Amino acid sequence: MSILKDITKTGIRLLLEEPFYGHIFSGMLREEENGVGSIGLKLQEGQPSLIINPKFWEGVSEPFFKYGYLKHQLLHLALKHPFLRASFQQKNIFDIAADLVVNQYILPKHLSEDAITLERNSKFKKWEKNKDVAYYYQKLLELKKKDDGEGDSFPEEGNPQLQQHHNWNSFEQMSRTEQRMVENTMDEMVVQAAERSNDKLQGVLPGGVWRIIQAKKNQKKKVVDWRRVLRLFTGTGRKTYIRNTIRRPSKRYGTTPGIQVKQKQKILVALDTSGSMTGDEVAIFFQEIQHIYRQGAVIQIVECDAKIQQVYEYNGQAPKTVKGSGGTNFTPPIQYANDEYFPDCIIYFTDGHAQAPTIQPKVQVLWVISQDGIKPQDDIWTNLPGRKVKM
Repeated sequence: MSILKDITKTGIRLLLEEPFYGHIFSGMLREEENGVGSIGLKLQEGQPSLIINPKFWEGVSEPFFKYGYLKHQLLHLALKHPFLRASFQQKNIFDIAADLVVNQYILPKHLSEDAITLERNSKFKKWEKNKDVAYYYQKLLELKKKDDGEGDSFPEEGNPQLQQHHNWNSFEQMSRTEQRMVENTMDEMVVQAAERSNDKLQGVLPGGVWRIIQAKKNQKKKVVDWRRVLRLFTGTGRKTYIRNTIRRPSKRYGTTPGIQVKQKQKILVALDTSGSMTGDEVAIFFQEIQHIYRQGAVIQIVECDAKIQQVYEYNGQAPKTVKGSGGTNFTPPIQYANDEYFPDCIIYFTDGHAQAPTIQPKVQVLWVISQDGIKPQDDIWTNLPGRKVKM
C-alpha cells in the first residue's frame, strides 16, 4: 500500500471516530516529501498541506500512533498555530507550548513516547489544563529562567516531535494579506467540518476552535450570503470553446483528433484601493477570487483609486501589497474593460463612496460593497449600473 493511500486509510478512521477532524483532513492536500523529518504542515499553492516522509510513516507500526500523528497536525491547523508562530519571539518555546496545547486533546494511547505533554513532565504537571498557546508559552519562559536542572529535562529543539514544526516558516513568510486570506479559508473549513459532524462538539473541541465556529455562525446570521451571490454571478457568464485533442484518435483513421468542449471564463476584477478600504476587506475578497480562479476562470485584476494603479493576471496568489490610497473613480476600470480587455463580466470590489461611472459597461457588473460601505438606501447605490451586494 502506498504512503498516501495508507494515510487516507487513517483519515477514514478519523472520519468514523471523530468526524470533525476527519472532515478537515478530507479537504487538505497531501504530499510525500523526503526532506521533512516525519510529518508536518506546509503552505503550498496558497493553502495548508499535509506533508509526510515515507520512511517515517512506514516505520510507524502501531495504527494508534498514526492516528495520533494525524490528529496532532489537524489540531495545530484548526488552532492556527502555524500562523500564530510569527508573533512569538522564541520559536522553540512556542513549538513546545503548541504541542502542550494539542496533545491534551489526543488520547494517551495515541501519543508516541516522545510526545510532549503536561503529564509526562514533572515540571509541567501543576500547570492549568485547556489553556491556549500564549499561556503555556509564558509558563515555559518563566520555567526556563529559573530552571534548576532538577527533575525532568526541558524539551530540546532536537526532539522529533518539535521537528514536525520546521516547515511552519512557510506560513511566516506570507504577507499580511495572504495570511488573512488563508486564515479565512481555514476558518470556513473548520465551520464546514463542524456542520458536517453530528457530534455535540462543545466541550470536546479546544476552546479556540469552538470560538471560531461560533463567530462564523453568528456572522452568517447577520449578513447576506454575498459569497453565494458572487459565485452564482460568476457562474452565469461562462463561455465555451472547442479544442482538438489526440488523446482519443478516430478508430477508423487512427490520426483524426477528437474534440473536447471546454468552459472558459474571462473576468475583470476591479479592486478599489482608495484609502478607505481596509486590509481585512481586501483579504476576504482575494479569498473569493481564489475560489473563482480554481474553477478555471481567467482573472484580470485592476487596482484603481482615482486612476488605475496596476493591472495584472491573477495567478493563484494574493499580492503582498496593493497600490493606491487616493480618491475613488469608478470609470477607468470600466473604460479598460470596454476598450481593451473585453471580459465576460466585471466584478467591482469597493466601499461605493464615489460618483457613479460616467460610461456604461458593455458586460454585466456585480458591485461587491464592503461592510462599512454605502447602503441600499443611498442614492449612489441606485445609480451604480448592474447588480449590487453588500458584504
